[in-house]
Amino acid sequence: MSQLVDHLPDGLRGPVHMMLAVKGAFVSVASLIMAATFFCVVILRYGFETDLFAYEEWLLIICFWLYFMASALGTYENSHVNADLLNYLTDNERLKWIRSLLVCSIELVVTLFAVWWAVLVLRDEIAAYPYWQATIALKIPFIVPRFALLFGFGLMAFYSALRLWVLFRLQRVPELDAAGGRDRGEEAPAGTGGGER
Repeated sequence: MSQLVDHLPDGLRGPVHMMLAVKGAFVSVASLIMAATFFCVVILRYGFETDLFAYEEWLLIICFWLYFMASALGTYENSHVNADLLNYLTDNERLKWIRSLLVCSIELVVTLFAVWWAVLVLRDEIAAYPYWQATIALKIPFIVPRFALLFGFGLMAFYSALRLWVLFRLQRVPELDAAGGRDRGEEAPAGTGGGER
């Protein structure tokens, strides 16, 4: 069995594996921080009739980064929401491949526009220095969550470009499972028309 990253050139495999590991660790830790924070807020509020100071501000920053890192992982795994009815209506592999190329190309173009808009947002934010907008209590600059826009959309565009490259290279649609990016075509025994060997 293989993952999408296994269809990439040797020089890209290591960095992509590292990026996925770092993002996976970040998403896991950020999710635990959110759960622990809400647990502490409930205990403090209803057990001790007090509040955790300005937790909304730093938690919102973590949520912002979590959203965009998880979106990048979803783009890599191709597990984001879609209305893919064509795969159920036809068995024509060429038609499925063309549809995948078209969808991936549109996704890449739209994401590149989002990257450009994120650059414009950051440019305006940096130009406002030293009068940066910041949170009220902790004075966290708004540029911190706005970097998540650029970073997240940049990774989404990168993964969409990788998927498009793999589609062109294989000349077929690898049947990737959303949970781990595994190519189910790889499981077929030799000579049965399975995936690339």
